[in-house]
Amino acid sequence: MKPGVRWALFGGGTLLLAALVTAFVILPAPASPAPPAKVARIFALSAFYGICIGFPSMRLMPAVGRRAMHGPPVPALLKCMAACGVITAVMMTVATVTLAGLGAFPASELQRHLFVEGGIGLVLSLPAGVCTFVYSRMAGRIRGRDARVREAEALRERAEWLEAEARFDSLSARLQPHFLFNTLNSIATLVREDPRAAEAMVERLASVLRSSLDAGAGRHVPLRRELDLVSDYLELERVRLGARLRCSLDVQPGLERFAVPPFAVQTLVENAVKYAVSLRREGGEVRVSVRADAGRVYLEVRDDGPGITGPPPPGHGLDMLTRRLVSSYGAEEAGLSISRGEGGVGACVRVWLPRTEAA
Repeated sequence: MKPGVRWALFGGGTLLLAALVTAFVILPAPASPAPPAKVARIFALSAFYGICIGFPSMRLMPAVGRRAMHGPPVPALLKCMAACGVITAVMMTVATVTLAGLGAFPASELQRHLFVEGGIGLVLSLPAGVCTFVYSRMAGRIRGRDARVREAEALRERAEWLEAEARFDSLSARLQPHFLFNTLNSIATLVREDPRAAEAMVERLASVLRSSLDAGAGRHVPLRRELDLVSDYLELERVRLGARLRCSLDVQPGLERFAVPPFAVQTLVENAVKYAVSLRREGGEVRVSVRADAGRVYLEVRDDGPGITGPPPPGHGLDMLTRRLVSSYGAEEAGLSISRGEGGVGACVRVWLPRTEAA
């Protein structure tokens, strides 16, 4: 609540409370109307007590309320009521002694006023403590809900940003001059030797580029679409690398309809081709497998290259994929691991994510 609104409510509440106390004191009197001076005096004293109690309460009770936002409700309620009671007792004593010093009533009546006004103040402090508790709990729930909404929005925006960056990186990789030069050169050669094969290569290149451009349509794609992209990519790389690239694809039946982030498998395969095949004169082997159990899907890419030592550096394709998985599913539900291949040869990169069907 804004300070101006809080202080306006305090002023109005003080005047209303003073009027109620005045009516409470005057109404039980005999039918004859009370003198105006007496009514004004009671109202002024009530307003003075309200101001003396209200000012410190306005300063101290918000802190008490913030502590009562969370945790067990009964201790929080008792703390609010106890805080209101203590503030009321202290300030009622200060106000009564001040009024006695100003001559508002004889000093001999100080003790009686302390008990009477103090008792009234303590009774009124109980609902004030309850109101503080109720308001703080409601504010805590609203703030908690807003915080969860903001956190979910931030995660969604981060996932979209990472996805867009992955799409850009994939498109950039496809548009590398060396990659395009070799691919187009191979297509040109096939046009003379095998026109149908050249046409198929053009279609595969168009499919790879189209997938890179269209991946932003959703945060997840069917696994079948991702595997088609990987197959097209591997066929294009096979034209460039020839017999140096040996690859296999092993997918457990029935998993093609499940959802995966765009370029999840593609990123793993690109990494293997780049570091385990392209840089070696003898080439290498890339094996892709997809398995699932009751709750998760496992994407695995193995190679027989030099292997990977340590976690990928920031900005690396595998690092970007890891962050995308965490943003999309949460650190407990999805992730990426890197280990040595069979017999300590090559690398094995494994991704796990929830088993959910694509829309």
